[in-house]
Amino acid sequence: MPTVIGGVTIASRKWGNSVGGLIASLPWIAGPIMLFFTLEQGVDFAVSSVKGIMMGVIGILGFCFAYIYSAMRHKWYVSLSLAYLSFVGVTIILKNFEDYMGLNGWFILADILSLGGLVIFPKVKPEKGESKRLKFDIYLRMIIITVFVALITYLAKILGPTWSGILTPFPIITAILAAFTHYTQGAYGTSLILRGMLTGFIGFAAFLFLQAKLLPNFSIALAFLIGFIVNIILNLLMRAFVKRFL
Repeated sequence: MPTVIGGVTIASRKWGNSVGGLIASLPWIAGPIMLFFTLEQGVDFAVSSVKGIMMGVIGILGFCFAYIYSAMRHKWYVSLSLAYLSFVGVTIILKNFEDYMGLNGWFILADILSLGGLVIFPKVKPEKGESKRLKFDIYLRMIIITVFVALITYLAKILGPTWSGILTPFPIITAILAAFTHYTQGAYGTSLILRGMLTGFIGFAAFLFLQAKLLPNFSIALAFLIGFIVNIILNLLMRAFVKRFL
């Protein structure tokens, strides 16, 4: 995880925030946590957690919208607080509707909302002024993300599959990228990285959906490999779609 967040940061600086956000949307956190769920709690636990993770994906959409609308008016810490409140609020509401839809329904809903979110995501105008650069920011990102992954994995038995699933996509990598980008580049740079992440959410949801279908019947390695390949293909297709039509 430290390597991932460091790599995403470097990619954002080299190829732009949109590409960095798209790379960040890959299952860098959810994948390893699901792997640990499978190895430690069993396949049934991991599969049961997928529906919760889908709810968490929808919660991240709420996080992204709350952050960017706040970022256009407020500092990073205000935006981050409001975004986390949005994530928590959305996931609590969705938890009450957990039994009204099966996995297929949550997958379709996550895809529809992700695509709709891309269409209506606000376009922020570039700001004047030079970008800031923080010392040791990559190392800070590495520490934060490592602590989070370890904590969620440790709490899995206590939380149960649904809440463990909801917290698996908890916007820690999204928050790190958004807050650091907001502080150093302003709302415009933040909008690019969040929009890049939204572009990859359909592929991310597909990865999760495939794990629920493949893990009971195939090896962990094969299930994850197929899911990751499909995720990458969908990300590339979505990026081409966004560049052409949005």
